[in-house]
Order: sequence, then structure tokens, then C-alpha cells
Amino acid sequence: MSQDALFFEKEKELGLDLDSDEQWRMLLDMCLERIKENLEAGKSVVFDNTNTKFEYREELRQIAKSVGAETKVIFLDTPIEIQKERQNKNLETGERHDVKQEYLDQAIQELEIPTAHENTLVFKPETDLASFLKIL
Repeated sequence: MSQDALFFEKEKELGLDLDSDEQWRMLLDMCLERIKENLEAGKSVVFDNTNTKFEYREELRQIAKSVGAETKVIFLDTPIEIQKERQNKNLETGERHDVKQEYLDQAIQELEIPTAHENTLVFKPETDLASFLKIL
């Protein structure tokens, strides 16, 4: 599940604006509803989102708890230098949509790094993906 993917899926249909906080919240609510539906159906869910604040992650945990599901946080611990390299490469290739620098800066500023208390798994650029997937 991805809030960004849902944006691009619904952008034309709903006339969405990338800069509207209200519309992003509406999309988040749609994602949360889909997450709950999938969990209630016994499916596993991965929610691909920044979830920079504890309160955002807690909202997801409460949904999971309401249907008896467990949660894990996967923290992508990527140094700023690598983030910048990837951003510059994307500007050249256009593989992904570009995110405004102000939004990236805001995410970095508000980041509350998840703790072990949140059942956190840390993935770093040098982490072996195959080994990491085995511990999920």
C-alpha cells in the first residue's frame, strides 16, 4: 500500500493537487481504510510511506491492534549524502516522480527515529536484502 501510488491512481479522477495537505490526509484515510480491510481479510500489508512521526506510526499500530494483527517498523536508515545522490540521479533519469526539496527538508526535520520499542528493523544501504527479508 502506498499513499503516493494512490495519489497517482486517483489524481485525475479526483482532481488532486500535490500541494494540498487536506487532499493528502484524505488519501491517507483511504490508505488506512484499505489497510484495515486487508488485515481483516487476513492479508499481510506493507505500507510504503514516510511515517516520520511516532504519532503516524501509532495510528497504524492502533488499526493493526483493532484487528489482532502485529506490526513492525522498517526504518530505512539512509545517510543524507546517499539521499542526495539518489535525488540527483532521479532528476537525470526521471525514474520516479520528483519530490519538492521543501517536502524532503520537512520530512528530515520532523523525523522521529523509530525505537526498538516500536518493533523496528533497520535497513541500511549496505544491508543484504536477501538476509533482511529472511528476518521479516
